[in-house]
Amino acid sequence: MSQLSLTPADSLLGHIAYAEAPPDTLSPVLPNGSILLRDAAAERFLAMVRAARAERVRLVPLSGFRSVEEQTYLFFTLKAKRSLSAQERAQVSAPPGYSEHHTGYAVDIGDGDRPDTDLETDFDQTAAYRWLTANAARFGFELSFPQDNAQGVSYEPWHWRFVGDRHSLETFYKR
Repeated sequence: MSQLSLTPADSLLGHIAYAEAPPDTLSPVLPNGSILLRDAAAERFLAMVRAARAERVRLVPLSGFRSVEEQTYLFFTLKAKRSLSAQERAQVSAPPGYSEHHTGYAVDIGDGDRPDTDLETDFDQTAAYRWLTANAARFGFELSFPQDNAQGVSYEPWHWRFVGDRHSLETFYKR
């Protein structure tokens, strides 16, 4: 299987366009319902959290499904406050309509014992990251943006996506 090829029609600043997940396909991964994933991804994510916990590793969901509206705020308001150009912002945050978070399959993961590494590249020095690299595939998850990725997106060791069913595979890969 090969990753989707980028064309001007479906990419922007290195990011691929994604449809927003319908609300009725999302399930909470936290008791307060603040973080949502697609149903299959949520089920497998929670199984992964339990498996990690059995090995004394605390995987913490930091962000899941994000609407285009939320992404608009992040990209144009929050990131613009840092005086970054659109190209610079796109290296660290997808433009609205182009975030894997829109799909409901992407989840940002932290280490419950190392919150200082949340959304930081040194997350890759944590027990959670080591556990994920060794075990996430068993639960249908893969790292979205490894170092030197083809899309040119900044390395994000905390950003994982579910590819454990047909729809998620078709979302991120072509046949």
